[in-house]
This record gives sequence, C-alpha cells and structure tokens, in this order.
Amino acid sequence: MLSHYIKIAWRNLWKNKVFSFINIAGLSAGIAFTMLIGAYVWNELQVNKHLKNSANQYLLTSVWKDPNIGNPITTLGPLAKQLKEHYPSLVANYYRWDGITSVVSKGDKHFRENIQLGDSTILSMYGFALMHGNARVALTEPYTVVVTPAIAIKYFGKTDVVGEKIAIQSFSWGNHDFSITGVLQEMPENSVTKLNVANNNTFFIPTNTYAYFGRNDFESWSNIYLPSYIELRPGITAKEIAGPIRKLIEMNAPDFIKNSLAIQPVSLADYYLNNRNGLVKKMLYTLSLIGMFILLMAIVNFINITISSSGNRTKEIGVRKVLGGRRAQLIAQFLAE
Repeated sequence: MLSHYIKIAWRNLWKNKVFSFINIAGLSAGIAFTMLIGAYVWNELQVNKHLKNSANQYLLTSVWKDPNIGNPITTLGPLAKQLKEHYPSLVANYYRWDGITSVVSKGDKHFRENIQLGDSTILSMYGFALMHGNARVALTEPYTVVVTPAIAIKYFGKTDVVGEKIAIQSFSWGNHDFSITGVLQEMPENSVTKLNVANNNTFFIPTNTYAYFGRNDFESWSNIYLPSYIELRPGITAKEIAGPIRKLIEMNAPDFIKNSLAIQPVSLADYYLNNRNGLVKKMLYTLSLIGMFILLMAIVNFINITISSSGNRTKEIGVRKVLGGRRAQLIAQFLAE
C-alpha cells in the first residue's frame, strides 16, 4: 500500500513540475538557511566549553575607577600565582601570559610572529593535548617552545618537529635558539589562546625565559597588563575568593592601585558570550529569531501554495471516495506527497 501511495505522489509531482519545483525549492531553502544559522549559533555556544574543568575556571578582570588606567581583561602580574601559593585550598591552578611579537628565523625563513609568554600550566590546566612531545615537561625548561601544526608546517614542512631548533629575536636585537618540545593538536575555540590573537599562529614559550624578552616586571605588582586565569577547587565559588584577592592587593600592591582597582572573576565558561555587555549573546539571539522567522515563512509559503492548488485535486478525491476510498487512505496519500 505504501509503495502505491509513493507512486501516486511521484506521478502528481511530475505532472505539475513547475508547481512542485517552486514548492519544494522554497521549503528546502528555508530549512537550509535555518540549519546554517543553527550550526553557527551552536558553534558559538561551544566556545570555552571543551576546556578541561572550564566550569571552575575564571578570568580575573579589572574594574578601575578611572578606565584609562588599565585594560579590563588584564590584571596584576603576580596575583594569580600568589592566590595559588597562599590559598591552595581554594585555588587549584593558575595561568598568566604576556602577548608579544618577535622575528622568528629558520634558515632563509624570517617572519614576525605572535608569541604567548606564559606559565607552563597551560597544558595541564586546560587539557590541551600534544600531537608530538610530552605535555608534562614540554614547557619546563628555559628556551623551549611549543608550536601549533600550522607553524610547524610553515617552517619545516612537517608536524613532527620535536627536537628541532628555531631562532627567536630578543628586543635587544639578539638571537637565541629555542628547542621545540611539543606540537599542539588542533585546539578548540577558547578565550585562553585567542583572547587577542589567532591561536593557529602562536608560539608558546614558558615564563622562565621572560628576561630574554625584557619582561623583568612579569612578577611585579606594578605590572597591570597580564591576562590571568585561576581554577578554583570543586565547590568553591567566586565570592569565596574575593576576600583573599583584596587581602593580597592590600599587602602588596602600590597605593595608586589599592585605591583604584577592584578584581572581578568572570566565569570562563560564560566569558565569550557575556563579553562586551553580552554582544555575542545578543547577536546569537537575533540570529536565532531570524532563523525561526525564515523557517516560519518557508512553511507558510509551502502551505499557502499547497492550499491554493488543492482545488485541482477535488475531482480525484471525489472519484476515490465514490470507489470506496477511506479518509485515512486519502490522508496517507497526501502525507506521502
């Protein structure tokens, strides 16, 4: 019986080629555009969600009385590290980094590249896996570097480059060889490696080499320009860490900072969506409404065209009912179409 319905449906569609094409193309286009919008919205919602323990991780943002003093996404250089050292029962891990650029050379290849000078905890804290190399020791020694697959191919034409040397220029124009100790696997979208620069073209260098780049104020309480993250112990909330943060600032920071700065931990899981007054979240809501509107219009268009042509089928329906066709059979046939 089902095959009989399908045959009749195919004959009717083929008999009215123009009508069938307009009706099907309109509905298909509406569904396709809605699915594309849905895929984009879903992808944006997944930013930071694939990081290890992202629900317990926070970006330490700065709220200044005078916004011209500092950047809201950076904070005091030693703060995250000091929180881990002084309050290990509250803070499980931390990560800080400084974004710089320098000339990287290999043979006759010379390019100015993005460098993320950060704590060695980046791999263990966020669960970034290595395609090549040992994640436990990749960033423990001075003058070592972890690269992305795109960088490895750019300079060596392959990804298995652990043990290779690459020269990086200091800010005093000197050059020093850095040993490649790891090649990252492709990383998911996140706000740790992609806060300011594209993460597929970044060199990751440990902080025990910061003096080479003239970053001697990395651990200074006057340095207010380091993006800093902390991972809280399970069950610990951001409110519980507010007191320790204020205490450390009172004990160590210069007076102009004590009187002007408040630290606000922002959940890393929600940071991307809520950043810039929730601009991304508002955009996703708008796109979702547009997608639903497109789909609704496609459905309404499909129904209107179908109803407008239903008069042409009344004769067929009448003949089938006279010959003993039941209501359920007629419904099944039109649903098949």
